[in-house]
Amino acid sequence: MDEHELGALVEAAARGESEAEGALYDRYLRFLTRRMTETRARRNWFWLTDLESVVQDVFVQFFKALKEGKFAFEGEHRLQGFLLRTGFFVAMDRKDRARKEQAISLYDPEEGELRFDLPDFADAVYDQLDRQRCLQLLAQAIATLNPNRREVLERTLAGQKVRDICEALGRSPASVSGLKFNACVELRKILGETSFLDQCGALFGLLGGSS
Repeated sequence: MDEHELGALVEAAARGESEAEGALYDRYLRFLTRRMTETRARRNWFWLTDLESVVQDVFVQFFKALKEGKFAFEGEHRLQGFLLRTGFFVAMDRKDRARKEQAISLYDPEEGELRFDLPDFADAVYDQLDRQRCLQLLAQAIATLNPNRREVLERTLAGQKVRDICEALGRSPASVSGLKFNACVELRKILGETSFLDQCGALFGLLGGSS
């Protein structure tokens, strides 16, 4: 398909012709899915779990922009760029929504806001008050760690893998693993001086093992 034919297809989609929309969808689905998958891995968008839904949202917004005259065809390269930019904004919107919709989060008493999410923790605790108390105790203890250990542990709890933490912090796997191990040892000691281990310790696999 040459540029002229592609432009005609875009114009037909802008008029709401379903066959044209379907043709554009089929033409760019693999392209957009591949590029979004690569970007998610490169930028460590760990919150972006439903990539198929994100891609669908991009096409919905693309066709909406066409019908509202907010996108004019100026070549395939520009069209692909528009899809990718839309994908970025959709991904950022998903990140904001995930933060707002997540019921289980660690509370940062210093900043007065939620620090990061622990989605799996919701399945392990049944009483809302006990759950919130455990989270607050854990957040307070983590806040006392030195900055390097604290950041590695927070990134681990946020779901980042070791290789992603290494890339983000510019550290070797051995360094990250050492910081994580020492953070857990120190955290267990801190929490052992409170009632946390008796009330909540069994719920946190990272605190397992003997003291």
